[in-house]
Amino acid sequence: MNLPFFGETPVFLPKDQAGDGLLPWVIGVMLFLTGLATAMGLALGQGLDRWSEGLATTLTVQIVDADAAVRARQTEDALKMLRATPGVTKAEVMADADVMALISPWLGDLPIDAGLPVPTLIHVELDKAGAVNTAGLAERLRATAKGARLDDHQAWMASILELVTALRLLLVGIVVLIVLSTVAIVIFGCRAGLATHRDSIEIMHMMGAEDSMIASAFDRRYLLHGLVGGLGGIIMAILVILALLHLAEEMGQGLLTASLPGSGVLWWLLLLPVIAGAVTMGTARITVRRALLELV
Repeated sequence: MNLPFFGETPVFLPKDQAGDGLLPWVIGVMLFLTGLATAMGLALGQGLDRWSEGLATTLTVQIVDADAAVRARQTEDALKMLRATPGVTKAEVMADADVMALISPWLGDLPIDAGLPVPTLIHVELDKAGAVNTAGLAERLRATAKGARLDDHQAWMASILELVTALRLLLVGIVVLIVLSTVAIVIFGCRAGLATHRDSIEIMHMMGAEDSMIASAFDRRYLLHGLVGGLGGIIMAILVILALLHLAEEMGQGLLTASLPGSGVLWWLLLLPVIAGAVTMGTARITVRRALLELV
């Protein structure tokens, strides 16, 4: 008695099966956590790529000398050398107000004429990443201006990349554990349902019902649980992410804001309920068919 999956199938599982009503809520919580982990993992990689790309095409030169006249002369010499270097599109001295703004998180808001020995900073832009040999440029800078120091951000960026890689691996591990937990919960629910309705299943077998028809009842129920629970969990995850984006709007541009999910990532999250339904239905089908073979 092979019946179509979405056709008329005898229903022997009651709608209020004990414990079964909690399954959509459990799947919703699992999908909520999966959605957050997936969105953050995708956005973290995309945001870091955009953020590091800007740093890869910029350099900072410090002119450190206590004598203001010597520092000014070395700054002019460094500017001439930098502007004549192939691959350098712009080299400009940063304003004193911008330099004070950079050090204000550590020293507080200080006036420009506070008398601090603040170095002169030169902002350098390259036409593309790796356009110049930074080691060779640093040597030429020291030969041109004794107090010049080149910062190419590479050492600092390497540490950030290692941290982000570890975070993404952690998020992948969390998603894998959540999926395995969901599969285990579905297996337990299926076996509990089969044990509860063992007598009904044996009667259906004696009446000529095939295992495929009995399994289809579980397939349809767990597909619905996966879709409904997954959709609820993903909607909650999207609402939380939108709230985080709203809170981050006033924080300016940086690693945090660049690493938050965008609208493109949020649209992809809507596929997760479909995946959840497929996983729960597939797990239920395999579990029920194997269990039915044991009853024969």
